[in-house]
Amino acid sequence: MSDHIWNVPKNLNIESLSDIPLSSKLKEVLIRRGLTNPKAIDNYLNPQPLPQPAEHFPDLEKATKKIINSVKTSQSIAICGDYDADGMTSTALLVDVLSKIKGRPVPLIPSRQNEGYGLNVSLVNKVAKAGIKLIITVDNGVSANVAINHAKKLGIEIIITDHHKINCSLTNIFALIHPDTTPQDSPYRSIAGVGVTYILAESIANTFKGKDFLGTARDLLCIGTVADMASMTGANRYWLKKWIKNIRNTECIGLKGLMKNAKIHNKSITSHDIGFKIAPRINSIGRIDDPKLIIELLLEKDESKLSEKLSTCEEINKRRKFITSSVEKEALKIVTADNKYINSFILLAQPHWNPGVIGLVASRLMDKFGRPTAILTSDGDGNFRGSARSPKNFDMVDALNSCSDLLEQYGGHSAAAGFTVKARNLMKLENKLQSISNSWMTNEKNLFKLIPESNIYFSDINTKLLEDINMLEPFGVNNSQPIFWTRGCNVLSSSYGYFDQLILKLSQSGKIIEAIKWGGNKDKNYLPKKIDIVFNIETKLTKGGIIPILNIIDINKYSEEIKFRINKRKYRCKLGSNNTLIIMNQENDCLKCVLGNKNDYYKFTNGKGPYIKELIDTSISILGINIKN
Repeated sequence: MSDHIWNVPKNLNIESLSDIPLSSKLKEVLIRRGLTNPKAIDNYLNPQPLPQPAEHFPDLEKATKKIINSVKTSQSIAICGDYDADGMTSTALLVDVLSKIKGRPVPLIPSRQNEGYGLNVSLVNKVAKAGIKLIITVDNGVSANVAINHAKKLGIEIIITDHHKINCSLTNIFALIHPDTTPQDSPYRSIAGVGVTYILAESIANTFKGKDFLGTARDLLCIGTVADMASMTGANRYWLKKWIKNIRNTECIGLKGLMKNAKIHNKSITSHDIGFKIAPRINSIGRIDDPKLIIELLLEKDESKLSEKLSTCEEINKRRKFITSSVEKEALKIVTADNKYINSFILLAQPHWNPGVIGLVASRLMDKFGRPTAILTSDGDGNFRGSARSPKNFDMVDALNSCSDLLEQYGGHSAAAGFTVKARNLMKLENKLQSISNSWMTNEKNLFKLIPESNIYFSDINTKLLEDINMLEPFGVNNSQPIFWTRGCNVLSSSYGYFDQLILKLSQSGKIIEAIKWGGNKDKNYLPKKIDIVFNIETKLTKGGIIPILNIIDINKYSEEIKFRINKRKYRCKLGSNNTLIIMNQENDCLKCVLGNKNDYYKFTNGKGPYIKELIDTSISILGINIKN
């Protein structure tokens, strides 16, 4: 059934972590992530305080003084943001802090449909017409040299705060605040655009001692960081670990309204809530409508004006879901009609696709097929605008660098990027990207593999495990939710939910748990009665309390006997009666081993040689057998 290769893990010795108060299954997960000693795990669970930002960002003090001077002299400051959640939370964050210190910020976010990404000449002209002499970019700016040079000619100074890759020399700017300007080992290296904005806002606010102007800023920092899929390491992990639980008590009434609409206002907020409940509602506006609406919502102080804005946001979010679903279905038809795409780089272009959802569709196809993906639509001027997403180990910006002669412009991160290409160069671009992807695919580690981190039984899923999983939060890039796997789940019932998610009721050794699989595109009528699953464990708040929900990543048909290879020789293994492991080779010779406990295992393998031990260990792993102490 599965489209993936499952690389199930071998059992680990976790005795060295006996003093760590975590469930044994999570100790296995942490060891596999390189946290092999108590000190490393303590630093992970309790991140160390961050160094002073001024020590890591060379232009920070310079930029802060410039802004404070503009505030004191009552000069307006243009805040130029981006239309995604990172850019919009960055904009609202800085406007909020500047407003609290009696500044005169003017938020400006370009239209995705009409103006495109980031600072541009049109926005600079608007700023000049308004008589504003200072622009601060947030979550953009490093690729806006044309607009920057134009601003210089008009006597407008620019402070850039951004985190995207710098692909050109930045002259004619007053200051640059960017992670690339920090030391190589800086914890600020992986921060999102909103993180860079927060660094600046904090520096500004700290000059006004005795007052805390950063309450809302911290809430928006957490939301923008998760929404932009920033690495959950360094400063990001420290900030979210410290502040994410305070979001439910935010003073931002617009954010409170978004959480109420998402039905998460009465619980502690997690990164999953942000990624799947809050961020999509913010992103929807910038994708298909005017991002000004979200800025106004996040800055709103009047409760009486809130209801109408929230209703509009919900309607736009519903419309975005419908448009995304329509484009995704059309894209999937194209892919499945031409299997060449599945073997290389998926590049699809249709002039009528909505530019606001092509990034979402690219992400979903990338997840489904495990291939770098670009979805393009026409910009109406003879060009195609693309949004690209890539799996682990494929650097999308590096790939676009190799195609720079075919592109009008491009930029982004290693995992997500955008670009513009002339229609006449589209075929050449596709061929070149497929060539790059083919070379990448020849590396075995880049095959579409699932690597579970621990084998678990339903009986292991208890309150203690759920609490311990919560201690590993916040989850995200480079700190994903633990990936478990288990065998022999009986399918008691199956149905489809409102969003076409497969809803299952599963049982194992008498324990029943609900499970959900998103985007499976498989007919539930063909689902076997007994399955093996790879999954994350999430929670659901019910009247009876918090219960576990399995978020299924992949499904395989259960089989008592499993085939495998070692050194090109074929074997079969199964678990017989009385906990007896049975291994058969190509000649049907049989090896039997009783697996009562670790002592039995050690006695049997002692003196048998490394090859026999590898046979037994491999069989134990793929059969999902946990040997008792």
